[in-house]
Amino acid sequence: MPRSSPRSRRSPRTLIVTNDFPPRRGGIETFVYEMARRFPPGEALVYTSAGGAGADAFDAAQPYPVVRDRARTLLPTPRTAATARALARRYGCDRVWFGAAAPLGLLAGPLGLPSVATTHGHETWWAALPGTRRLLRRIGRQSDTVTYLTAHSRSRVAGALGPDAASRMARLAPGVD
Repeated sequence: MPRSSPRSRRSPRTLIVTNDFPPRRGGIETFVYEMARRFPPGEALVYTSAGGAGADAFDAAQPYPVVRDRARTLLPTPRTAATARALARRYGCDRVWFGAAAPLGLLAGPLGLPSVATTHGHETWWAALPGTRRLLRRIGRQSDTVTYLTAHSRSRVAGALGPDAASRMARLAPGVD
C-alpha cells in the first residue's frame, strides 16, 4: 500500500505522476519538483515511486501531499493505474500531469483524465527505436497535450507521436533553474 503524507486541507486538482522526484537527484527530478512547487497551495498531489533515505522528511516539508508507492520504479501496470485512479478520486483530481512522458504517459488512457505528458531528452531515444517508438505513438494518442522543451526535442519526438499528437504538442519553457 502506498504511503501518504496529506498536507493540505484543500483538494488538489492536478495529479502529478512521476518516477522523477526528490530526494532523488537529477535533471528531471529537479524539473518536476520545481514545477510542482509552483502550483498554488492545495492544487497538486504527487504520486511517485519509493524515495529512499530522506524521503519522509522531504515529503513532510512539501505544501502538497506526496504519495510514495512501494515500488522503486513506477511502471504503467494495472496496479499503478488502479492506485493512480484511486488517488485521483480520493483527492478530487480532475487532470493528470506525467512528469516524464515515457513510460508513465501510457497510463493516460486508463486514467481517463485530461492529461499532459512532458518530454525530455530520453523520449528522443525512444523515438529512434522501433519498439519504443510504438509506445510513444500510444502515449501521443492517449495524452491530450505532449510538451517539449526545445525545438530540437520536438523535431525528434513529433514523428513518433503521430500526426494527431504532433498537432497537440506545446512548448513548455518554465522558469526552472
